Amino acid sequence: MAHKLLLLIHLVGFAAYLGAGFAQQKFMGRSAQSGVAGAVRDEYERLSAAVITRIELPSLFVQVATGVIFLVLAPVWLTQGWLHGKLACVLALLVLSHLEMFNARKIVRARAARGEAASAEIAERKARHRMLGTIGSVAVVLVVGLVAFGTG
Repeated sequence: MAHKLLLLIHLVGFAAYLGAGFAQQKFMGRSAQSGVAGAVRDEYERLSAAVITRIELPSLFVQVATGVIFLVLAPVWLTQGWLHGKLACVLALLVLSHLEMFNARKIVRARAARGEAASAEIAERKARHRMLGTIGSVAVVLVVGLVAFGTG
């Protein structure tokens, strides 16, 4: 029963991570569209930063914590080659999520401090944010593929 509960928590963390990642990328993407009112654009930027900080990263840490518990309970999993690939992808996702968080927070701070004068810097940061999201999406697909085909 404890194993099933642990698996449920791990999967809920994964679902929360995916949802938050999708939402924060959508918010940031919408903020970059032309014709969006300044107040709405600013709110999208703030929402993106908040979602990363309050949902995406904590849910990823839940996954890491439950994954560590799985490995402590069954260290034999470490003999599986596919798991090493999954762990490498998870490490990449941890780094990418932190980079997205720092980037989104810098966008919000630049907008608050300099307003429209920060537009060029913010546009570059939004392009970087989009690229980080794309890399993260590839890593998530790799994680799902490794789990789906590695455990079979």
